[in-house]
Amino acid sequence: MVETGADISGRMNGMRAISLAGGFVLLLIFFSGCTTTGEQEDMSGRLDTQLTLLMNGPATASEDITFELLAVRIISVDGEARDVLDHPRIVNSYGIEGRQILLGEKVLPEGEYEKLEFVFKEAVIKKKGRMTNLALPADGAKININASLRRNRNTTLFINWNADASVEEGYLFSPAFSVKRQVPELSSLLLYVSNEDSNNVSVVNIQSGDIAATVMTGKKPRGIATSKRGDRLKVYVANSGSNSISVIDPTTNKIENEIQVRFGREPEGIAVGALSSNIELLFVANRGSDNVSVINTTTYQELERVEVGRSPVAVAVDPPAAELTGTRFLSFEDVHVLRSYRERFLNVYVVNRDSNNVSVLRMDSATGRVSEVMTLNVEWSPIALDVDYQRGKVYVANYKSDKLSVIDILQTVKGNTADAVSTINNVGFSIIDIVADPAFDRIYLLKEVPGEIMIIRPFPAGPGSLKSALPPVMGIIPVGSLPRTLLLDREGRKLYVVNRGSDNLSVIDKTTKREEQTVPVGRSPYGVAVFPK
Repeated sequence: MVETGADISGRMNGMRAISLAGGFVLLLIFFSGCTTTGEQEDMSGRLDTQLTLLMNGPATASEDITFELLAVRIISVDGEARDVLDHPRIVNSYGIEGRQILLGEKVLPEGEYEKLEFVFKEAVIKKKGRMTNLALPADGAKININASLRRNRNTTLFINWNADASVEEGYLFSPAFSVKRQVPELSSLLLYVSNEDSNNVSVVNIQSGDIAATVMTGKKPRGIATSKRGDRLKVYVANSGSNSISVIDPTTNKIENEIQVRFGREPEGIAVGALSSNIELLFVANRGSDNVSVINTTTYQELERVEVGRSPVAVAVDPPAAELTGTRFLSFEDVHVLRSYRERFLNVYVVNRDSNNVSVLRMDSATGRVSEVMTLNVEWSPIALDVDYQRGKVYVANYKSDKLSVIDILQTVKGNTADAVSTINNVGFSIIDIVADPAFDRIYLLKEVPGEIMIIRPFPAGPGSLKSALPPVMGIIPVGSLPRTLLLDREGRKLYVVNRGSDNLSVIDKTTKREEQTVPVGRSPYGVAVFPK
């Protein structure tokens, strides 16, 4: 028998009432002193595993079928059913062709689960321009999954739908669903998106545009970065809500380590820098404590705490000096100055949103310690930055100003802070992220409102040359709702935009300047990262 929406609502309300009553009883027991500490820990830790449910559409479909999915329940081995559908969904075979949709993301008790049950409201088929209702299966649809949900881990299930095999005898809707578990997939074509309100990271296969896996992290993951060493690939996630850094092993898509940030609060921005070929450091901007934690990526030890401005939210590091090879924008003398500097020091740039400045940390390569902190004033509410080493510049996005701040790296190297910052005017407000593309002589500005990418061309270098000129706008690209983060891929062909308001990732073709695909991710996505070449 197929349950109606009222049946499901009534049953869920009954379950909520039972849950509330049970919580009241447990509370009484707690205050009477009858519950042991071990039992309390066991009860508080029951709902600590995640399930992500995705549906993969057919590569091609000849039948035009639409169905309304009312509920999806996961059934444990003891017969208990729990709803895992986020909300009712209308699915069309042509609309989902070659695509993937997120059906649900739930926190569930640890344990063994054996089936998924699907409840439909209606299904129709369109032939020769006519819509015909299909009879629904009397007991809905069930598929075996045999899944083990384990503590502090995410289990991702992929539902494959063969639309052309989903109608029997011409009138009965019999959905041909099959299930696939996530399989670890190590590839240079993987991209990682942190989902703040889902407490996890979506792993996206760039080539197919599909979710390859989901990794459970700490609470409120925001900033995300990847290691630079090819022999030790890691993904680092700053968990603002649990004051920690999750270390993901990309060969297994599992958490390898959880680093507690001892000297800071609310870690948000994160970046990886290399002092030498075998020494990598993590730089973590702690928004709640106005400092930066420096962490050794080999020992996972927090080496030092560096005081910066108020509310540091983003951090970037000078890339390897090899990126200066073949630059068209710097003189031979400038390149020599930067290379000589990099033999002794590494610059780390920290955006301080509430003090309207950028802290430049000068790291001593010999000692692995910060030897000096320079402060550069920028415009109102700086929020993001990007290092353009080919030009010797750092671009700073100022959220509440229509001016883009430009830091001259050569001036910081010489210790000349007075002439280190200039501006590009009239770029507009609410710029929330920025990416430089020196290969094509462009800068991409991500605007939160409206959701769009603005493409501008930077100006020639020179004292005062950026002070009053208007930026030449080369194009506008609409994206999703409330975009948060922008990334240029390793090959320089595509742009990826994390859309916080629409819970997805926009894939932009840089040549056509159009959104070619959206990928569903978790709730309130925040950061995005990919491994370098």
